[in-house]
Amino acid sequence: MDPNEATAPPTGNVTDALPLTRPLSPDYVYKSSRTSITEPFPAAHAKWDLLEPAAAPHLDAKDFPGTPDEPRTLMKLPPELHMVILQCLDFEDIQQLRRTCKYWHNFATAELLQNIWGREAFFAILVRHCRVCRKFCPKGASRLCTSPLDPGYPLSSRCVTCAVKARDGTFRPGRTITLSNSVEYYVCRWCGWPVTGASGSVVYRQFHRRCYEKYFLGKLMFLSISFTQFFIGIVASALCWRYFRRDKMVLVPTIVGFLLMWAGIIYASLVNRDRACLSDLLLNLVILGLWIAPVYSISQHFMDGSQGRSTQATITFIGLNMLFRLLYVIGSIVLLCRYDWTKHHVPGISIWCRVTGPILMLMIMWTWPHYIELISPRHPLASTGRRRIL
Repeated sequence: MDPNEATAPPTGNVTDALPLTRPLSPDYVYKSSRTSITEPFPAAHAKWDLLEPAAAPHLDAKDFPGTPDEPRTLMKLPPELHMVILQCLDFEDIQQLRRTCKYWHNFATAELLQNIWGREAFFAILVRHCRVCRKFCPKGASRLCTSPLDPGYPLSSRCVTCAVKARDGTFRPGRTITLSNSVEYYVCRWCGWPVTGASGSVVYRQFHRRCYEKYFLGKLMFLSISFTQFFIGIVASALCWRYFRRDKMVLVPTIVGFLLMWAGIIYASLVNRDRACLSDLLLNLVILGLWIAPVYSISQHFMDGSQGRSTQATITFIGLNMLFRLLYVIGSIVLLCRYDWTKHHVPGISIWCRVTGPILMLMIMWTWPHYIELISPRHPLASTGRRRIL
């Protein structure tokens, strides 16, 4: 057959004799089936674009990287999906979300949440949240009682932890406090937290079980220290009278101090101790000052080099007696200042309060542990403007 001879197109059912695996023209790319192509094709085109002219490459053109797609973030979603997301979050999570940016602060408003949850459900949710920390408190004994008369209602409740941290006099040891379950609970005299549930002591309702055990151990310590101090005072006076009875600087102050010690014991047992703190402080200061002269006189024997076992024993018992009296004076000052011994049980306090709190509490137990059972500590009141000494 002559290749230059013109031929007529075939008629009828004539099938293409070329196989599907035949390489296509470089001007077209077959995209319907991956098994029958020999060139890559972009996936962005539709499948019904069977044939597509391929772009001729430019030799002088530089290959620039394609522009990356924009990241898919939460802010790219439509507002309808944002409302669906708010329905799946708690009130505390929504408050955290509103603090992230200005958009969520203006979008998740109280009106929108009220329309999503309903007015009654929204008010019930707000009442069960703390207005300070935004913590959800479903239990009635975990937050304070609130009413529509309180400012900021329905978001006017406070959890017990935030109320204790505030130190505004809401929780006073020995008093009762009404929580949101409309039940009155005593405030523990040891730690300042409400005595709720089965945590109360069987012996004393104003203490937790563990707090009363500590208080009971403190009273035992006070009794043992009192008898020890009384015994040391008698022995120190007896040694002075036995070995230094010819020294007037030792004999006269020890006799006066011995009599004042007995007078203080009788006075403390007869007079109300709440009003006797100042008199006890002055009395112990006088007794402590009376022992200075005997210490100075007896120390002269050490200077002369004529000390013996009797002198060493006497100066040792006098030193112990003065140490006990000094600690008693410090404890009396703490009692007069009405130190708030419950503040070192507050969470989130400074390291200084964590260290000094137990020490001052020990001074109270050293001086008079019944003070915790009878007296309430002083709280800073914003209305009076008074300041605590300690």
